[in-house]
Amino acid sequence: MPPIYDEVAPPRGRSNPASGGEAKFMCRWRAWWKGLPALAVVAALAIVFAREPVERNLSARAESLLSDIGESWARARFDGRNAVLEGEALSEEARIKVRGEIARLFGVRTVEDRTTLLPERRPFTFGAIRDGNRLRLEGYVPSNYARRRIAEAAAEMAPGVVVTGEKELVRARGVPAGDFIGVVAFGIRQLAKMQAGRITISDDAFSIEGRAPDFATYDALEVTVRSELPGDFKLARFAVLPPAVSPFIWSAAREPDGVTLSGYIPLGDARRALLDMVRAAVPGAAISDQLRLADGAPPTDGWLKAVSFALNQLGRLPGGKVSLSGTTIAIEGTAPDFAAYDALAGARRSVPEGYTLTRFAVEPPAANPFIWAVQRGVNGLRLTGYAPSEDAKRLILDAVRGDFPGVPVSDEMRIASGGPAAEAWVAATSFGVDQLSKLRTGAVRGNGTTLSVTGEAQDSAAYTTVQAALSQPIPRGFGLQADVRPPVVSPYVFSMRKDADGLTISGFFPSPDEHQRLVAAAKAQFLGAPVNDVSALAQGAPQGFATAAMAAMRELARLEAGEARFDDAKLKLTGTALYAGAVASIHANLATALPPGFALEVTLDVTSRHEAVDHAACQKSINELLDKGTIVFKGQGADIDPASQGLLDHVAAAAASCPDTLIEITVRQPQTTPALASARAQSVTQYLAAAGIAPDRLFIGGRPALAAQTPEAGAGAAGIQLIVR
Repeated sequence: MPPIYDEVAPPRGRSNPASGGEAKFMCRWRAWWKGLPALAVVAALAIVFAREPVERNLSARAESLLSDIGESWARARFDGRNAVLEGEALSEEARIKVRGEIARLFGVRTVEDRTTLLPERRPFTFGAIRDGNRLRLEGYVPSNYARRRIAEAAAEMAPGVVVTGEKELVRARGVPAGDFIGVVAFGIRQLAKMQAGRITISDDAFSIEGRAPDFATYDALEVTVRSELPGDFKLARFAVLPPAVSPFIWSAAREPDGVTLSGYIPLGDARRALLDMVRAAVPGAAISDQLRLADGAPPTDGWLKAVSFALNQLGRLPGGKVSLSGTTIAIEGTAPDFAAYDALAGARRSVPEGYTLTRFAVEPPAANPFIWAVQRGVNGLRLTGYAPSEDAKRLILDAVRGDFPGVPVSDEMRIASGGPAAEAWVAATSFGVDQLSKLRTGAVRGNGTTLSVTGEAQDSAAYTTVQAALSQPIPRGFGLQADVRPPVVSPYVFSMRKDADGLTISGFFPSPDEHQRLVAAAKAQFLGAPVNDVSALAQGAPQGFATAAMAAMRELARLEAGEARFDDAKLKLTGTALYAGAVASIHANLATALPPGFALEVTLDVTSRHEAVDHAACQKSINELLDKGTIVFKGQGADIDPASQGLLDHVAAAAASCPDTLIEITVRQPQTTPALASARAQSVTQYLAAAGIAPDRLFIGGRPALAAQTPEAGAGAAGIQLIVR
């Protein structure tokens, strides 16, 4: 563009000396006006290209300023050097602050405030919920900065956790004083310790809930939340559940200085109620509370009832222990006295509903001496004394009821320690009860390891069975004392019957020893005849019965056939005598031998005359008799023992069957003097003569020539020979 120059106008009123000069001036002015559009374009371009850097510079400086003063919620937009403020402020003070700071920024010409206030929220809430590998954020945040920082903290919580809800967080006013971002980050760090949980912030109140995976984590969470919660915030609720345990165990043990509580306690207010129960059960005891909260307990109301039941029993057990495992109860310890033990044993019947007493290991007080008894009387059975355990006692009661069906049982037996082992006690007592079941009246008694069985048998068969059992070894470790008596019978009958088949013994006999002596004598005196013994032992015999029975048996042995029968103290002898003289002899012998008080009735016939036999048959008969029996004498004298009269009567009967023969009687006993031998031979001779053998047929040995002519004669054990000539 050609330079523009300004002309000086001539003075007013004065004309241009030449008209050509004015025309020239007007021509130049038109030329300058034509250059103005180009000049405007140049100016506009200069302004445009110079404004953009200025706006960028101011925007960057304004953003940095807002960040430095903590008001990043605001944004500054520039039109040249004129600022336009936008954003949602948390307070009017923040808007004023931002306007002032931007206005003082170097290079800013004007400030236009288009900011608004965020809506206020009361309460100002925020929540974070973790469910496995998912974390959801919800609620309000004071700024985008806070949203970003919270999202960063959530992303760092644990590897693989997916965070949702970040964009849905709503900015709002009303954020509580203090480090809101810090308390949210603190809560997220606690959630990282649980697989599932939730934190909630409501104004300045912080709450956390969830379930700890183990007790170490639970303890760490509780300590951290209660002691490290950022300032200006308070803990409103700690609802983190401890881990669930199974079985849910609890115990209380009495120590010399108090009660120690161990195991777990349900959530809620159970601890306060439990401590009150301990103080009531064991007044004045110091309490060592080592319980820890745990989940997995049975319903708390029922659990507390079971604990109360257990603690009431603990109050009776110095040094004892009670425990719960799930819904089972255990009680153990040593009862200080029988009253306490009885109360403890009785409590077993009042266990709270839903619970079971599975272990009752209470040691009863010691008994010294350790005695017990099972007694049978007319009114039933009575159990007294001590048993070593409840189970042992129950087994004996079962044995008693099994052996005595329908019989009334009075159980006065108590549980005590200090006795035999329970198993051995049960075995020995059961053995005794089994014998007692066969007695009409009696008792089984124990003292330590000694067992006694006494009483009267129900009948003879029962007596025999009991005696056989008592003769066998009883349960190991026990000694036995027995006094079992035969049954008492009335009338007391006893019979011995002799016939062609032998001797039959029936009825009752009072003593085993006397009965054995009677049977042994019968086998000897009845010359080997079969003895059929069907008698039984029984009490009730009259005084002197055994003596009377032996006397009756001796006289019965003299008969060809007959029966001796006792009815109480009356003896009746019937049968057939071998010769006439025997009838009076038998009666006289019995009248003399029977003890005082016995009545006697003798009814005997006499056998008909014996059939005659020859010499050889007669000798044979006598020999057989002497082989089966023995002629004995009283002591060292020559008088014939009454036990030999039966043998001699039968010898006399044999000799009577050969009336034409002579009978030589010889005594050949090495230890006998000739005089005594002669006297004994003379006694035999006289007895046979009295039995009806003609005296002239009898002579005493001493004629060897005659003896040599006869067959060999029987001698018998006593060395008595009778030789038929």
